Amino acid sequence: MAVFLWIGSGLGALLGLAHGIHVYRGISTRTPDDRRASGKLRAAYYALWTFVLWTLLGFYVLAFWIIGLLAYPVVSLLRGSRGQD
Repeated sequence: MAVFLWIGSGLGALLGLAHGIHVYRGISTRTPDDRRASGKLRAAYYALWTFVLWTLLGFYVLAFWIIGLLAYPVVSLLRGSRGQD
């Protein structure tokens, strides 16, 4: 279980970094030029929180992906069998 948590946290950190960069760029580019310094600070704050939350909750995301990958074929089979009436 501990290995699963570490793998999920590592995956969450990678996704959090990518998402944090996206959030930072989005907020900092929409900030008007006269408030550029405060906009960059706000963008960095949001990006940091995005990274932290992805890192802390990454194992949940990994678990849901695994559950989804296992459940998808079953649901597809059930839908296919109902559609053949």
